Amino acid sequence: MTATNSRASARELIEAIVDPGSWHGWDEPVEITTDDPDYRADLERARERTGLDESVITGEGRIEGRRVALVACEFRFLAGSIGVAAGERLVRAVERATAERLPLLAAPASGGTRMQEGTVAFLQMVKVAAAITDHKAAGLPYLVHLRHPTTGGVLASWGSLGHVTAAEPGALIGFMGPRVHEALYGEEFPPGVQNAENLMNHGLIDAVLPLSRLSGVAARVLRVLCAGEPAAASGSGVAPASGAGAGGGAATEPEAAAG
Repeated sequence: MTATNSRASARELIEAIVDPGSWHGWDEPVEITTDDPDYRADLERARERTGLDESVITGEGRIEGRRVALVACEFRFLAGSIGVAAGERLVRAVERATAERLPLLAAPASGGTRMQEGTVAFLQMVKVAAAITDHKAAGLPYLVHLRHPTTGGVLASWGSLGHVTAAEPGALIGFMGPRVHEALYGEEFPPGVQNAENLMNHGLIDAVLPLSRLSGVAARVLRVLCAGEPAAASGSGVAPASGAGAGGGAATEPEAAAG
């Protein structure tokens, strides 16, 4: 899949990654609480369009038999933006993955913070990043697959913290999107600066991977980062081997797979 092809939904992405029949969602229903009628209408339309109650879904599945936690953005839900409810959902998922000693895979696709909710939404990025920092400090792997597009505070926080980070082909990745840059500075970014391939060529991400290869590469990386654990780990409290926190030589795995 490339960024110019039809976009895979968050559910389709997860189904393509995990072993068949192994997905189990963690999300509790979210109520619409805003008093702003325009924002309420936007949320209701996004729910109808996507079948989701927020811009992120979280849960667990297995990759080649190994139990893993996953969080993914749904871009069709208000451009995958992160507000308070989505941020709290992410924090709960990361904390649960840490408590159950599960590797964590993240698949952001987002325009960043949900502007309708103001500063309080922006602060959710801090909370998510802190939870992921604790997850990594516990010696647990954190893998990221950046999807088209990943920009703003999502990239600046939990999108840039992976032990190993890949991106989908052709994905737009950057803190300031090209339209914002042009509006502020009156000129366009040079072509290709913010795409996944350019970032990999400059060492900012480890690999460019289509969705069809993501599960296999993730499994290979986890075999390295979780060396010493059984593949069907069930969150029993067995710690990963030392080195999982830094990735060590594991970062070359997706590079080799990307060819």
